[in-house]
Amino acid sequence: MTIEILHSDKALLKLAFSGKLDANTVANGSMEFFALLNKRKSPVIVDFSEVTFLSSLGIRMLLTASKEVKEQGHALKIEHPSPEIEKIFHTAGLADLLL
Repeated sequence: MTIEILHSDKALLKLAFSGKLDANTVANGSMEFFALLNKRKSPVIVDFSEVTFLSSLGIRMLLTASKEVKEQGHALKIEHPSPEIEKIFHTAGLADLLL
């Protein structure tokens, strides 16, 4: 998993994830992700167009991040997931929260 900052100002943080969000990558990537979230008090958009796999640990990371952003009065949204990953969000009942 790699994280790229696409846009960052007081009004919005937009990131792009790429690769796999699995047990091997979430452990390291989540530290970077949460460090970026903690620096900002704004809505967060995560572009998933280059994410190829999403495990339960990746979902957990996103839910934790969404909760933290919501506590700051904002929302975290996922955009451009592949059809397979979008199906995971729908199956898990998370589409309304994250998409």
